[in-house]
Amino acid sequence: MCSLSADQSLNHPDLARSGRTDTRVLYSMLAFSAFACGCSGEGGNSSLREAIVGVPVAGELDWDERLTDTSLVVIVSDTMRRDRIGAYGGPARTPVIDSFGRENLLFEEAYSQAPWTKPSIATVFTSMYPSQHGVLHHPRLVQRGSERTREREIMELDVLAEDNTTLAEALRSAGLRTAGFVGNPWMARSFGFAQGFELYDDSFAGWDVSGEEVSTAGLEWLEGLADGSRFFLYLHYMDCHQPFIPVDTDALASRVDELNGDQRLVTVSAAADIAGIVKRVDGQSATRSGLRPTIALAEYAYDQGVERFDRALGVFLSGFKDHPAYERTAIIVTSDHGEALFDRGYGNHANGLYDDEVAVPLMARLPGVSSKSHRLEQLVGLIDLFPTVCEYLQVDIPASVNGNSWLSIEPSGVRSPPTCLVTEGVSAKPFNRAVRTRNYKLLWQPQGGPDGKEHALFNIRDDPEETVDLLSKEHSNVEAQGIARELVHLSREMVPKYERSETLFVPVGEDVLERLRSLGYLDNDDEASDPEEGAAIDREE
Repeated sequence: MCSLSADQSLNHPDLARSGRTDTRVLYSMLAFSAFACGCSGEGGNSSLREAIVGVPVAGELDWDERLTDTSLVVIVSDTMRRDRIGAYGGPARTPVIDSFGRENLLFEEAYSQAPWTKPSIATVFTSMYPSQHGVLHHPRLVQRGSERTREREIMELDVLAEDNTTLAEALRSAGLRTAGFVGNPWMARSFGFAQGFELYDDSFAGWDVSGEEVSTAGLEWLEGLADGSRFFLYLHYMDCHQPFIPVDTDALASRVDELNGDQRLVTVSAAADIAGIVKRVDGQSATRSGLRPTIALAEYAYDQGVERFDRALGVFLSGFKDHPAYERTAIIVTSDHGEALFDRGYGNHANGLYDDEVAVPLMARLPGVSSKSHRLEQLVGLIDLFPTVCEYLQVDIPASVNGNSWLSIEPSGVRSPPTCLVTEGVSAKPFNRAVRTRNYKLLWQPQGGPDGKEHALFNIRDDPEETVDLLSKEHSNVEAQGIARELVHLSREMVPKYERSETLFVPVGEDVLERLRSLGYLDNDDEASDPEEGAAIDREE
């Protein structure tokens, strides 16, 4: 008899916490819990698990020399899809990124733990899963006081709790100078992301700030440090994010035949979205240039942002190479998540768990560390960045960390790689989850996916585009169901239950709300969503 509860099936504290969970979600969770128990024991079937996990890749990195007095730069290009970058075979012209990847370490299998910035970066900063740190919400609408007082309704946003130990706090405690320059309003100082930073400049989360300005600010801070200072510098760029960079009219005219030749099907709603987000430099829709609203047009506009980030990265790297600390500084280049570009019928991000939104580029310069190949195949998540850089910098790893270091504990040591990666944190759907091994990927979506799917299973070795759902009526069989059961067991083991402190909220200013609207996160209809509680408005008497 299976005694697994719906709460245990996901180890998700919000299920037990919320008294107003959608009954359809609860029913789906209970049903899938029973499915997950199946005929196997609590720990799953070991032989089946070996087939699902595949041959683990470990020990790719070697210590040539354990340097002392090292520093760290983490560079995040918001919303940058891995498959659009030249180094990963993409069409965007990215000579700086490509060169950095060739000269250093490039991870082929890196994934975010959430498909949008707020929970993803909270995971980077804490090495905790979204269901653990709880930084999940779009602004919620709250009315203060009673109906009689007619106080205006205000918007609130959840905060990264102070009782978390952040990466910046761990490194600052170890004596490193810390600074962050961020361009995303989800990361405003008031929302808790500044913890541990000596300098945290969120003024770049304004209008139309280019990545070159972020690079310049970071370089100026580095120049002001005393010789011999160890440091952690965090740079967050917005060049790839919507609203897309306006495209040159002449460049569009030269590509009309190419872009209009795209025969991929586009839904009516997707066509309207593409026509609205791809603008010429004169502010008019690109469709005014005789272009159809194709997926190729959306990809072309998106790639302009990837290329602008590439130039901004060049500004930083070329300016930093002459710095006295350069030779002893680790540099990580990655993204917080990807972007859906309408080939599944929808665009933007935060809504789904396909690789469009969760596969990220990851490159690392780690002086003193080498590999037989600069292209690494080990399965890594952004949750692993915190323990990796602590180990590299020889800083104690806090007990709250959940990720696994890419490096060995000792120069001659061996560490078993994680058996799977888990991604959560879908906007307004906190119970949805993806579980990935080297061979398979399960979408467990009791609240539904953006394409209407609930549970789906893909053999990602044979089907990297995630097109054949092995749990669909056409393909489902006993073997596929057994694989899904084991992936559920793996995810439960990977994300232990965590009783976090009560979620705190702070008011959101109209300037931040307007910026979030401009980035495509909010409109007048969905500002009031509170996904954890399932209610649009909380009335506080």
